[in-house]
This record gives sequence, structure tokens and C-alpha cells, in this order.
Amino acid sequence: MRTYLTTINRFFLSSLFILSLPIHLHAQNKIKIVCNYDDAIISKVDDASDAVFTRLGIGSVDFKLEKDSKNKLLVTKDGYEPVYVEFPKTDKYEKEHLVLLENREVMIESDHEDAMIFSGDAHVGTKTAKIIIPKDESVTVFVNKSGYVTQKFEFHNKPDNQSPPIKQAVLLKDRIVNLENLPEGAMVAIGDGEPLPKISKIEVPFGKCVEVHISKEGFAGITKEFCNIAGADNAPPINQKVVMDDRVVKISASPEDASIALNGKMEGFGSLEILILKGKCQRITITKDGFITFSKNYCNQPNAEALPVVEDVVLLEDEAYGLSVLSEKINTRLPLETRASISSADAWKILISIVTKEFDVLETVDFNAGYLITAWKLDTFNDETLTIRSRVIITHNGDTSENNYSLKMVSQYGNGEPDKLEDSNFKDWNRILKKYYDILDEIEMRLQ
Repeated sequence: MRTYLTTINRFFLSSLFILSLPIHLHAQNKIKIVCNYDDAIISKVDDASDAVFTRLGIGSVDFKLEKDSKNKLLVTKDGYEPVYVEFPKTDKYEKEHLVLLENREVMIESDHEDAMIFSGDAHVGTKTAKIIIPKDESVTVFVNKSGYVTQKFEFHNKPDNQSPPIKQAVLLKDRIVNLENLPEGAMVAIGDGEPLPKISKIEVPFGKCVEVHISKEGFAGITKEFCNIAGADNAPPINQKVVMDDRVVKISASPEDASIALNGKMEGFGSLEILILKGKCQRITITKDGFITFSKNYCNQPNAEALPVVEDVVLLEDEAYGLSVLSEKINTRLPLETRASISSADAWKILISIVTKEFDVLETVDFNAGYLITAWKLDTFNDETLTIRSRVIITHNGDTSENNYSLKMVSQYGNGEPDKLEDSNFKDWNRILKKYYDILDEIEMRLQ
């Protein structure tokens, strides 16, 4: 029993002796770096600058950890986001360390120095930018420049999608023109296309010309041509101000066969579109026998009456027309044929008696001179917008002992109320009111 205890004591004392000795553990000196791609490049990054590094190998390397160093490595492969790893020597590591390159990287490079590159809504660069596509995600990239059509790219880092390219060259060739000051309600047609509203951006493909038609009811249309030809001097503008100053009024007349004159020149029947340049006026006159003439100035000037898009003109019936007759005997001197059995004095009496039935006021009467002129008889029509004045003039040619009388029936019209018209406002009318024309019939009947 004593022998057993002695053995135990000796073992215990030996163990205490061993534990009491100083412990000297050595830190890890080397690890193996392995990448998930055999062609990935593994480099050591300089402690003083991340921009300086030393290439160690491809795919995998045995990396010796250095004392007092960050032991920082860079793992790269074209088309992938670089991965940095650090191995301070004071820490312990597995003998083998796997580095995963999973996020994709696309280098975007534009042909324009000032092209702006956006990843989603974020501006990430000008002319060039590196786009990172995280694993199992997608990224939308826009490249734009004022005056050019924006280029859009979709990059995917998903198993079922096409792999993104290592480098994406962006050529901004197609131009875009912004239409400024486009009037409300304006329609825009590109080429022979259908006019559409609210088109304010016009795309002009490289190597081609585009014709743009801008229209709006009541305005003169505008046509612009934009050409995107290499080497041409007339490059499309970034912004095109739209100025629609000239106006168009469509005249529609009823009856449909009414004649329409523009500034006194006959232009057509029933309908007419008139162009009114900025600062100018156009005068329209619409006429038809039996109807009141319509006349109006249309002015495209400041403070002028607002121009209509369509002017529907319904001619009113002329009251005077239905109460008058057309005659070539009006406003001309007519020699009166008299039977031989009627003396000059009797003929004079007959003339006086017939004329005074309608013209009771004689302005001048002289039998010896054989001259008679009635006062004007005024008749108003169409709510006093038309005045017809009539008179009779009788003259004798030669010796008053002979029946050599002439008669002139004067018929004139003036637009307006009688008390507002002067002699210069009246013009000869080729018609005469029936009640006065009957005088001529009676005179010819009584004297012949």
C-alpha cells in the first residue's frame, strides 16, 4: 500500500512540475487561400497603400503570415467585384480559407465625356462607372446626356438569367429634341403618323431625318425637320421652342352657295379657311342675292376681338330684295315715247300726276324748262340696317312745245340708319322697289 501511494505522489509532483514550467505557444505561420474560381488572381496588398500589391498566384496559394503585418489579400477576376481579406498574425485561422467571388461587376464606358451614368436613381459616374450586381439580384443602369436618347441596360446576377458582360460600351447616337412652349391642346404628328397629344420629346435616330407636324385648332400648323446626320452642320437642337402666332379661322356660310370674298377677291362658295398672320387683318365678305351681305374684319392683333376657330355665318334674308325688282332701266336716262295726239303740256300733266302718287314732295319743278326732280324717298329695311333712297328726275330735251321728255329713276342703297348716312354713303342699286317701278309702267302705258 505504501508503494502505491508513493507512486501516486511521484506522478502528482511530476505533473505540478510540468505545469509550473513557462508555456511558449507559437502563432500560426501559414494558411492556404482558395478561391471558388480557378482563374482568380490572388495578390498581397501593401500595408502602406491599397493601390500597391504583389501577385501571389492564381486560384489558390499558400500564404505565409507575416508578423506586424495586416496580411491583407486581394482576390480578383474580370467581371466580378474584388474581395479583400485580412489575416492578422495574432489570430488563429483554419488551415484553408475559401474566398467567394459572388457579386458581378460591369464596367460601363460611354463615348461622351459628359455622359451621366445612373444605377437606379443613384448617380454613379460620368463617362465611366463600375456597376456591382449583388448575388441573386438585378440592376438597372441608365446612361444619358442632354440632347441624346437615354440608353437603358438590365444586368442580372441570377442563375436563370444571362450573365452580365465584363464591359458594356455605350454609344449615344440617337438625338432627342424637347419641344418647349407647346400650346395646350396642340397635336404632334411624326412623319406620316397620327397626330397625338402631349408629345414633347422627339427622337431623331442616327443617320436619319424626322419631320414633325404641330397643329392646333384655330392656329396655323408648323412643320419642323430635324436631321441627325454625321458631319452635318444642322444638328438637332436640344430644345425647340414652339411658337404658334399665326391664326386660322374657318368660315362656314349658309346658304351653302353664298360667295365668299377675301379682301375683295372672290375665293369660293360656302366655306373658306383664312390665314391671319400675326399683327395682320383679313376682311371677309359673304354675299348672295336676296340676303343681307355679311362683312367682317378678323384681326390677329393685341386687344382685338378674340378670333373664333369656326365662324358660322347664317345670312339673313334681305327684306328689300323681295320688295324690289332687277331692272336695266334703273339709274339711267330713258327717252319717253309719246303718242302724237298728246301735247307737250298734257304729257307734262300726266307725268306730274303719276309721279306725285308716290313722290308727293317735289324738290324742283319748272315746266318752262321741262325739268322736274322729286325729293328723296327713304325706305328702311332689316331693322334699319339698310336704307333705300329713291327719286324721279324728268327732263325735256329741246323745245318744250315738243314731246321730247326723258325719265330717270334713281335707286340707291346705304348700309345704316337714314339719319346717320350722308350722300357719300349711298351707292347705285341695280334694283328698285316695286312700288316705284310701277310708276314707270304706268307712264309708258299712259303716254304711248
